[in-house]
Amino acid sequence: MNFNNSDYINITTDLIYDIFYSDISSRGRISSIRQYSEILIRKILDIKPNDKVTVGNKAIVNSLKSKSNDNQLIITALNKIQTLGNRYTHTQFTGIVSNTDRITAFDALLDISAFLFVDYFSKYAFEKNPEVMNYFSYLPPELRYKVLNNLYEMDSSNIAIIDKLCLSIIKFKGGNEAYTWLQEHENEFKKIPSYTDAMLPVLKFMPAELQNRTIYDTCLDKIEKLSAHFAIHGVMYETFEDAILYFQDHGKIQGNAPEIVEFNDIMELLYIGRRAAK
Repeated sequence: MNFNNSDYINITTDLIYDIFYSDISSRGRISSIRQYSEILIRKILDIKPNDKVTVGNKAIVNSLKSKSNDNQLIITALNKIQTLGNRYTHTQFTGIVSNTDRITAFDALLDISAFLFVDYFSKYAFEKNPEVMNYFSYLPPELRYKVLNNLYEMDSSNIAIIDKLCLSIIKFKGGNEAYTWLQEHENEFKKIPSYTDAMLPVLKFMPAELQNRTIYDTCLDKIEKLSAHFAIHGVMYETFEDAILYFQDHGKIQGNAPEIVEFNDIMELLYIGRRAAK
């Protein structure tokens, strides 16, 4: 493995500070977002520290297209950051940074962060390890939504992905948005059983109403039960700054299996430099 988190602790800490905690100008913030994106790209492509990486390099873009199967989550985000980086890093454009461009840069950065997990779950099935699924929840709801929505686009019949996507929508967008999403997918979800093949041997011993449940029923129950709860009590965390204490309290997943090591490594990278909310 060429990429090691420890090689990037200092620069990542500096960039995270500039992007999220400092009083740097919006122009400087976008420049820092571009640099941090390059670190994430190094991670995705496993590039050595001494090898040159720029977001607009054709070889880098082609490598990302190949690795991601031209996944537009990462490719579109990369194009946005390159465009904004060029506009505000060079001196041809002398105007102020628009609020739209600032929001676009932050959103594109989150998309690249999300792709780290899309890439991971493309290698290791999302539902394979319950502990990984549990630790995945120690990430901000918006990031989880981006990951799960992209995974759903690639595997629209996976009940574990659909179930967790539903939950992420409730937490990130609210119960009304989750209900609208469910109705948009009603026809397809009502054709998908809420149980896996592994449950078939015991399914015949269950009540008929459980045997006939679909993933639509499961999601509807989740929306009805959790929407009111979150509306009153709120979600436990919305940002990295809210979530970092939960992440630190639980530590890494124990084990040396490749899927555990790789997951821990991604989580560690994304939390480098983050500060707990005050």
